[in-house]
Amino acid sequence: MSKLNWVLFDQRLDASQRARYHLAPSDYFFGLINKVSYRYGWRGLTVEPRWKSEFRKQSRSLFALDNSTSLQELFSAVVETRVLRHTKLQAGLEYLIHNDFDVDFEDFKSLTGAFQFTNQSQYLGYQLHALAGLRIERRDFKAAKARTTSQTFITIYAGLD
Repeated sequence: MSKLNWVLFDQRLDASQRARYHLAPSDYFFGLINKVSYRYGWRGLTVEPRWKSEFRKQSRSLFALDNSTSLQELFSAVVETRVLRHTKLQAGLEYLIHNDFDVDFEDFKSLTGAFQFTNQSQYLGYQLHALAGLRIERRDFKAAKARTTSQTFITIYAGLD
């Protein structure tokens, strides 16, 4: 699947009003996303390898006034198996390459591993979806020291049947 987004912003304010907000006469955003995934069963497991590429070029963002151009390449795989009748175990591995073409300091590579238990059940007329898991990420920056982070989570969604 591919998505293309091109947006051109033409400011209608006069030069003095634009200067007050640090706005250019026009700004733009260009984005291109390509992604591929394939899900298949193998020996009681569901395996899904994935690839995603995201190219962005924009004249400004919410947090910066400078032009920016970046490319992210994401390679990942997810494995899922049923443990009980309503419970699944999901595990995944993700490798991300982020290349900022304008600021080399922001380039990095990241390796993330995660697993989660998922449970779907009914309780007093509600459909409950509970998630609990752990994520560990190692991010290796081009111009800074590598960093390892971890995150645990528990999430419960409830909805009417």
